[in-house]
Amino acid sequence: MLNLNGQTHRRLAEAMQQAMLIPEGDELVFVIGRGNESSNLEALETWVKESLDVLEDDLALAVLPLLLNRLGQTINHWSPV
Repeated sequence: MLNLNGQTHRRLAEAMQQAMLIPEGDELVFVIGRGNESSNLEALETWVKESLDVLEDDLALAVLPLLLNRLGQTINHWSPV
Protein backbone atom coordinates (compact mmCIF):
# COMPACT_ATOMS: atom_id res chain seq x y z
CA MET A 1 0.00 0.00 0.00
CA LEU A 2 1.19 3.52 -0.73
CA ASN A 3 2.42 5.17 2.40
CA LEU A 4 1.33 8.73 1.72
CA ASN A 5 0.43 10.89 4.67
CA GLY A 6 -2.74 12.90 5.17
CA GLN A 7 -0.98 16.11 4.20
CA THR A 8 -0.15 14.65 0.78
CA HIS A 9 -3.74 13.52 0.28
CA ARG A 10 -4.92 17.02 1.24
CA ARG A 11 -2.51 18.73 -1.17
CA LEU A 12 -3.60 16.47 -4.02
CA ALA A 13 -7.26 17.11 -3.19
CA GLU A 14 -6.68 20.88 -3.10
CA ALA A 15 -4.92 20.75 -6.48
CA MET A 16 -7.76 18.74 -7.98
CA GLN A 17 -10.36 21.11 -6.53
CA GLN A 18 -8.62 24.07 -8.16
CA ALA A 19 -7.97 22.28 -11.45
CA MET A 20 -11.59 21.19 -11.80
CA LEU A 21 -13.01 24.45 -10.42
CA ILE A 22 -14.93 22.58 -7.72
CA PRO A 23 -16.63 25.15 -5.48
CA GLU A 24 -16.72 25.26 -1.71
CA GLY A 25 -19.72 23.45 -0.36
CA ASP A 26 -20.72 19.89 0.37
CA GLU A 27 -22.41 18.71 -2.82
CA LEU A 28 -19.80 15.99 -3.46
CA VAL A 29 -19.89 14.45 0.01
CA PHE A 30 -22.42 11.78 -0.96
CA VAL A 31 -21.15 11.46 -4.53
CA ILE A 32 -17.44 10.76 -3.99
CA GLY A 33 -17.06 10.73 -0.22
CA ARG A 34 -18.19 8.31 2.45
CA GLY A 35 -20.92 10.60 3.77
CA ASN A 36 -19.17 11.76 6.92
CA GLU A 37 -17.15 14.56 5.31
CA SER A 38 -18.21 18.14 5.88
CA SER A 39 -17.02 19.68 2.61
CA ASN A 40 -16.23 19.02 -1.02
CA LEU A 41 -12.54 19.26 -0.17
CA GLU A 42 -12.82 16.58 2.51
CA ALA A 43 -14.78 14.38 0.11
CA LEU A 44 -12.06 14.87 -2.51
CA GLU A 45 -9.43 13.95 0.07
CA THR A 46 -11.27 10.71 0.86
CA TRP A 47 -11.63 9.96 -2.84
CA VAL A 48 -7.93 10.60 -3.50
CA LYS A 49 -6.84 8.30 -0.66
CA GLU A 50 -9.14 5.48 -1.71
CA SER A 51 -8.28 5.89 -5.41
CA LEU A 52 -4.55 5.80 -4.74
CA ASP A 53 -4.93 2.60 -2.73
CA VAL A 54 -6.73 0.97 -5.68
CA LEU A 55 -4.26 2.31 -8.27
CA GLU A 56 -1.09 1.30 -6.39
CA ASP A 57 0.18 -1.22 -8.98
CA ASP A 58 -0.59 1.09 -11.92
CA LEU A 59 1.18 3.97 -10.18
CA ALA A 60 4.25 1.85 -9.50
CA LEU A 61 4.47 0.89 -13.17
CA ALA A 62 3.97 4.50 -14.26
CA VAL A 63 6.70 5.84 -11.96
CA LEU A 64 9.22 3.06 -12.63
CA PRO A 65 10.73 4.69 -15.77
CA LEU A 66 11.13 7.97 -13.87
CA LEU A 67 12.85 6.23 -10.99
CA LEU A 68 15.16 4.30 -13.33
CA ASN A 69 16.09 7.53 -15.12
CA ARG A 70 16.80 9.32 -11.85
CA LEU A 71 18.86 6.39 -10.56
CA GLY A 72 20.89 6.38 -13.77
CA GLN A 73 21.54 10.11 -13.46
CA THR A 74 22.58 9.74 -9.82
CA ILE A 75 24.95 6.86 -10.57
CA ASN A 76 26.45 8.70 -13.55
CA HIS A 77 26.93 11.81 -11.43
CA TRP A 78 28.98 9.91 -8.87
CA SER A 79 30.84 7.60 -11.27
CA PRO A 80 34.41 8.49 -12.22
CA VAL A 81 34.74 9.98 -15.68
